[in-house]
Amino acid sequence: MDEHKALSQLQEIDSQVDVLDYREKNLPERNNYLRLKEEVSKIEGLYKAVSKKLHDEALVQKRLEDKLDILSAKIDREQKRLYSGTIKNPKELASIQRELEHLKEQVDNIETDLLGQIDVVDKLKSDSRVIEDRLASKRAELDEAKSRMEEVLADINDKRRFLQAKREPVYASLSEETRELYNRVRIKQPLAVTVLEEGICLGCRVELPSTEAERILSSLRLERCPNCSRVLVKV
Repeated sequence: MDEHKALSQLQEIDSQVDVLDYREKNLPERNNYLRLKEEVSKIEGLYKAVSKKLHDEALVQKRLEDKLDILSAKIDREQKRLYSGTIKNPKELASIQRELEHLKEQVDNIETDLLGQIDVVDKLKSDSRVIEDRLASKRAELDEAKSRMEEVLADINDKRRFLQAKREPVYASLSEETRELYNRVRIKQPLAVTVLEEGICLGCRVELPSTEAERILSSLRLERCPNCSRVLVKV
């Protein structure tokens, strides 16, 4: 294969690979996936915090309920003693009545606190359900975004493998010296190979002196643009 033609084909293939690489690096589907992943992480953190708060406040409610049960049982015992008829001493009866009044006052206070605590717990339960539903919805979005991203990446990789298979025989057809030149220029210039058209290098868009342009066009070997150093081919 003519090296000018082969170089032109190699550059065309590598430019297509460059486009795929750029697309993969700047993949909108990946950006969307990462955005959703961050959102899910934040919602998970919020859900964890609300769940902990709910757990803590439920324990407070449970302690109030336990206290209420203990006081109610104590009141029940004291009332049975008061009305059993076994206690005849007026002072002892008066003491029991005072104790009952004190216990009932404690019950009233705890019941007030318990009602407030139940409201707190119920509100946290409602918040938790809302956040849980939101989390499930975002996780579904994340899964869908991941599938779409993986689908696009698989397509890019398939195209890259196809181009690589197409590139190998073209690259192999070049002489070692030409391959070294191409690789060296490609390090600095992704577009390493271009053409000279009407005296203008289509790589840097600089018009060369007519004598230089004529020399390059008539040369039998590979020439480079004196301005941008790209390899100039005749195709």
